[in-house]
Amino acid sequence: MLATKILSPFLFLAMRILSIIVYLATILAAFGGRMNPEYLTFPALMSLVFPFLAIFTIVLVLFWGLFRKIMFCGLGIGTIIICLTPMSVATPWGTSKDASENARTFKIISWNVLHTEDLRQQDYPGNRAIEYMIESGADIIGLAEMLNFDKDEIHNYSKALIDSLFHAYPYRAGINNKSDIKLLSKYPVESVEKTSFNDRGNCRYDFFKINFPEDRELIVAMVHLTSYNLSDEERNVVTEIKSMESAKTSMKEFKGSIRQKLREAFRKRAEDAKFLREDLDDISPDTPLIVCGDFNDVPTSWTYNIIKGDDLRDAYAETNFGPGITYNLHAFYFHIDQMLYRGPLKALDLTIGKINSSDHYPLIGEFEFTNSE
Repeated sequence: MLATKILSPFLFLAMRILSIIVYLATILAAFGGRMNPEYLTFPALMSLVFPFLAIFTIVLVLFWGLFRKIMFCGLGIGTIIICLTPMSVATPWGTSKDASENARTFKIISWNVLHTEDLRQQDYPGNRAIEYMIESGADIIGLAEMLNFDKDEIHNYSKALIDSLFHAYPYRAGINNKSDIKLLSKYPVESVEKTSFNDRGNCRYDFFKINFPEDRELIVAMVHLTSYNLSDEERNVVTEIKSMESAKTSMKEFKGSIRQKLREAFRKRAEDAKFLREDLDDISPDTPLIVCGDFNDVPTSWTYNIIKGDDLRDAYAETNFGPGITYNLHAFYFHIDQMLYRGPLKALDLTIGKINSSDHYPLIGEFEFTNSE
């Protein structure tokens, strides 16, 4: 009892210091995406961990409330109020919705499929990614990191399997160009001349028009923005932290090549986002439009904010409760795949698929057309 009384002042002092650091870091992370990474990259780094800091802030508020420490509880509540708008995107409180009666609905999958490799079940005799697509029941599947559907590209290639995929999705776009973005559809689809490549020759995004029955059209912008281009050794910097000594070593590595690559990636994506936003502005706001894919950046980031603008809506934020994780490797558990939309559409649901053949989980969106025909 005496030891507890002696230690308590030191414990609470440490918690006060920690709370102030967390509250300030949470605010910086919440609005880090409002600062152009071309000029300052640290806020962009902070925005990656905003959901974790937001949750930590809530835990601290509960802690101080339990001990009836009004001041630090109030500071935490104030932090939450300040960050409420970014939190509604990064840690949303939406719910899925029912379709309207007689509404035309559709399901769309967006997935960085990693050339259909299987990172976790390499001895699997088939191809889990292709099988997942066939069995998904989706009307549209947008793929990133997918060059071709031939034996040089497909893991454990089987002609019968590809024939089954093409039977399920008789309409395809992006097949005969150099882009690593492809689109499969149950309905007629055509490429729109807005393909953009970055200076490494990789596709940043591609636009497609899907022609649904009843003369309905949908524009899909499938996105694959600049990645961090970290090597496996650099990605393992986080997962290899098991002690103070390994943490110091990892920090040294972070200050070297890793920090430079992160800075370059943030700046490249800022450029990607600007070009994509310009192309989006050329499309009539009355046209049903979905922008989805591998943004390689989180909600509330600069990239996300530029692309989203004032006119796009976030399907995940509107239909989910709590943060999501779409990247699943090297302990980088971030929500870097997005699905935004505008026009006469209503987001009914967006789920994160749990197939783990790729380093990304697929996004599975359900929408309805809201304009009457």
